[in-house]
Amino acid sequence: MKRFALASVIVSCLVFTLDSGLTHGQGGGNPFIGHTDRGDIVHVLPAPASIRNPHDQEPVIAPPQGGLSIYKASYGSGNLVNHGGPRISGAGFFAVYWNSTVANAGGSGVTSLGYPNVQAQISAFTTAFSDGHNYSESDAGADYTVIQQYGRTNPISSAPLSPALTGVGYYIDPNNPTTGYSSTIADSDIQTYLSGLLASGAVPLSAEIVYGLYFPAGMTVTLNNSASCTNFCGYHGHFLVSGQDVKYAVFPFTNCLACSLAGLSVADILTIVTSHEIRESVTDPDLNAWYDRSGNEADDKCAWHHLYQTANGAFWVQPEFSNGGTVTASGFTTTYPQGSRSSGGCVVAK
Repeated sequence: MKRFALASVIVSCLVFTLDSGLTHGQGGGNPFIGHTDRGDIVHVLPAPASIRNPHDQEPVIAPPQGGLSIYKASYGSGNLVNHGGPRISGAGFFAVYWNSTVANAGGSGVTSLGYPNVQAQISAFTTAFSDGHNYSESDAGADYTVIQQYGRTNPISSAPLSPALTGVGYYIDPNNPTTGYSSTIADSDIQTYLSGLLASGAVPLSAEIVYGLYFPAGMTVTLNNSASCTNFCGYHGHFLVSGQDVKYAVFPFTNCLACSLAGLSVADILTIVTSHEIRESVTDPDLNAWYDRSGNEADDKCAWHHLYQTANGAFWVQPEFSNGGTVTASGFTTTYPQGSRSSGGCVVAK
């Protein structure tokens, strides 16, 4: 077991209650919106084949070229609209591994870039994902900070809160068996599980943290009538714990055909899905902030197209949707990239 504490997080008292009565701003009607077994709305990342049009000519991998590139959105309608909900100001990311089986998974086809196991690759990715500078078009490492344009109601990680995304640690649960564990877990059980870790102090509590829960191979996550590695490859949502608005993202093990892409390892797919869920958790944590008129969040609009490796660390991520234009947000004014005719688009930062 390894545990790292977040120095700046104040851990609440150890008596917690679970409450799922939060108001959601988005309805159904598209493949990126799902429902838990309790009926709560979450935002899912569907498996590639379930949303890609067979006649789609857009490449899965962005063509190699220097400098920033912007591509037409693949999904949704129009630019993102501010619906007034909160954003996370000084976001942190804390990884929770169900057991050592998933944390220590490694080897050919599982990890890449020389990392020995999934935990090491995810931790390195979290550190590299934001380079600690406020957004500028000349920054090849602006894979995360392009979302600062959506810091209108409250700022998104503006200086002096930089680095813009803080990797605050990880926890490998020693109490879950590495063999013989239940093969299926529902979202309500995941919420109860995370609530217990927060109550025990094993994981620090903060409304500014996105908690990423990673599950081992062979363990299926279910959402109502859908299942991981069949219908979706990850999702994010939120729930109340003793008055704190807890944001969480769920990452099934992506060694399945539905969530695999040729030439990429399991950990490569996990960093792609993690980049998707982190940025959406920050820009639309309570599902009532930034999304387009079809209900698609920023990363939904760019899912599974023009994937690329970051300038910092060569980690695989997906593009982020940018409304673009000269914007005063997150405490500063700068120009964000746009597509043709001043419309938004999907940004490959380097």
